[in-house]
Amino acid sequence: MASHTESAAQQVFRLPELLELILLSLPQRDLLLSQRVSNSFLQTTQGSVRLQRALFFAPDWNLEGRQFDPYASHNRPGRKPENNRLLLRAFPGCYPTVTLVILNDGTRSSNQDLDQEENGDREHWSWDVCISFPADRAPETKAAVMFPEASWRRMFLSQPPCTSLHLVRRWQRSPRPAVVREGGLTMGEFVNEATKERVHDEMDAVPATDEVQSTERCEGAESKAARSWHRSFISSDRDWHFEGNIKCSSMSLGDDWECEEV
Repeated sequence: MASHTESAAQQVFRLPELLELILLSLPQRDLLLSQRVSNSFLQTTQGSVRLQRALFFAPDWNLEGRQFDPYASHNRPGRKPENNRLLLRAFPGCYPTVTLVILNDGTRSSNQDLDQEENGDREHWSWDVCISFPADRAPETKAAVMFPEASWRRMFLSQPPCTSLHLVRRWQRSPRPAVVREGGLTMGEFVNEATKERVHDEMDAVPATDEVQSTERCEGAESKAARSWHRSFISSDRDWHFEGNIKCSSMSLGDDWECEEV
């Protein structure tokens, strides 16, 4: 009986489709460590888009936003993006969190009535990633965490990932993003940017001249971001503080409306 049971289990594990379903039921940390079990587990995990998304190695851009209406009886946000909880183990003091916000970014609905269109753009629920990092010291973490091959370096901060982060202090926010990654920002890219040696000039503290504006038009987003880390954004706790919006792939106008792509 024992040998028959073992044979049945081996047959299941040899089928990538079934093994994928089993692995998807695991907690994130167990899923990450399961790649050490065998080559079959490793290959299935690396070859599955769903498993890569569960590990925050691949982006999942599917996130529905919802219209904000203070007069509606059911005025609630949609699904909250996922926190990458494994980063809490690696960087307890620099753990990215997801915060609910209300935005008015110019998104309009094709179903708005005339009065709403005349009144301008409408607000909608959205989400921000918030994270901090020491400005003048190394983060408190175990030595093994900083290995170049560590898995956290390839993990996104959230799912869906944010594509940019702005420096913030109190109610002040940097006009330019400090970090930009159009394909999604990973923790490794964030740490690399946060530990770079930078010249904190006054570029963001003075109005841009015509010459500066002309130069900026010729630069990419990442080049502009590299100049926006000004010392005035270092908080009293000696940390950089960042926030970046998670873009919604669609916008829902309520229970009776269909989603429109944004």
